Amino acid sequence: MQLIKLPFLETMAMYSCNLNCLGCTNYSDLSYTGYIKWKDAKRQLENWLQVIELDDFGIIGGEPMLNPQIREWIVGFRSLMPNAQLRFTTNGLFLSKNFDIVDLLHEIGNCVFKITVHVNDENLEDNINKIYKQYDFEPVNEYGINRFKTSNNFRFQVNRPKTFIKTYRNNYANMLPHNSNPIESFDMCIQQQCPLLYKGKIYKCSSIAMLNDTLTRFKKQNMWQWKEFSSYQGISHDDDTTNIQKFVDDFGKPEAICKMCPTANDNESIIDHVIP
Repeated sequence: MQLIKLPFLETMAMYSCNLNCLGCTNYSDLSYTGYIKWKDAKRQLENWLQVIELDDFGIIGGEPMLNPQIREWIVGFRSLMPNAQLRFTTNGLFLSKNFDIVDLLHEIGNCVFKITVHVNDENLEDNINKIYKQYDFEPVNEYGINRFKTSNNFRFQVNRPKTFIKTYRNNYANMLPHNSNPIESFDMCIQQQCPLLYKGKIYKCSSIAMLNDTLTRFKKQNMWQWKEFSSYQGISHDDDTTNIQKFVDDFGKPEAICKMCPTANDNESIIDHVIP
């Protein structure tokens, strides 16, 4: 069977986070228990790799360094997908105790190690500078992103976001969809090309992937306002190939589901990400 090429896919190694940033598109400002075991993530990936060709894969959170098996994730990923690029995203606040993870990513190569800075922290800035000094980098610009790269394609990137976009109206207890123009919503979306593998299925983005679980937590799953959005079930590896191909064809494009999120005119949902 000919594999269907999906440009990028990511999954969460942890749902929980050490921060609670308002407007987190993964709803990681909520509390969660437990962590995702590599054996479970591996099984899901193995199922999908029988159907799709994947050259670029991301490990995100929550905060992935909270997962006690995260080194097993990295080594296991490279064993499972020896030629694929790995993107690893962290807020970096646990680097002092986990700097060996940076060395591991550098060792396996063909990786993007991204730190998203959410707080002012002297130790974090020291560790960022340590990474710059640790390896022989050259500056590169890839897809409009400034990074630093070593000879084995280990890339280092630091993001410092100024705003967050809250994907729902009100607060969690009273959350409602925006019902926006989907094209206008997509235009300002930070997840335009970030499908998420969640509990075995692939979804357009993390905000829709985790929506039903979030609605259930706040007893909103049966509200008529959410029915259109909560009925979106993503795709499974054993779906008809036509459905999977359609999902891939819609990669990086607006869809009707996008109207759940705000547009640039929804000022209350565009939050200044103030770093304390």
